[in-house]
Amino acid sequence: MSNMKKEYAYLPLLVELGKRGCIYTPLRVSRSELAKSIGVSGWKLKRMLREAEAEGLLVAIRVGNSVRYRLTDAGRRILEDFYRDLRGIFDERNLRLKGVVTSGLGEGAVYMSIPQYRARFAELLGYEPFAGTLNVKLYDEYVPVRRTLRDAAGYRIEGFSVNGRVYGGVTVYKASIRGHDRSAECALLELDVTKHGPEVVELIAPVKLRDVLKLKDGDPVEILVYL
Repeated sequence: MSNMKKEYAYLPLLVELGKRGCIYTPLRVSRSELAKSIGVSGWKLKRMLREAEAEGLLVAIRVGNSVRYRLTDAGRRILEDFYRDLRGIFDERNLRLKGVVTSGLGEGAVYMSIPQYRARFAELLGYEPFAGTLNVKLYDEYVPVRRTLRDAAGYRIEGFSVNGRVYGGVTVYKASIRGHDRSAECALLELDVTKHGPEVVELIAPVKLRDVLKLKDGDPVEILVYL
């Protein structure tokens, strides 16, 4: 059983704790109500809580005779991953792309170093992107699928000039990427002017995707573009 499947075994517990407000704040939760909500006995709930805590998915803070629970970053990440999975299943408008990680030409790093672009990315996406991009070379069958993005509405950044130098426009699409049973939020860039062919897409994120997802050149990934 993979780590992701093992962690997903705690989904009912994590969902219920999340619904009860234990995402960021330690809160007291009635164990009897929690057990009833997820359909398990009291002793099984106790074991699930103990195991989930050992897995680093939640913390139990003991105050006197009561216990307060809070999800950890790892616990919240499981809920986020599951949400993205469900979103991909039920939202037929989403676009799936598959390919392998590849080295880039440095174009993305140039975009990420220009203040005007960075400010607009932060405004549109709600985060400051990492100063670089992850390049993915699409499998042949997904190149035509990628071309359909040009007919979809994205977040537009118009071109501009600085000190006589012209910088091209870019359309930004919110997305997520999965690789090695891990996933992360990102955004796909459609550059007006690029040296890449249609088989290569560039992704930005608030983190260095290669490190967070433990990716190297040649690793297969799946991109879900939210349309």
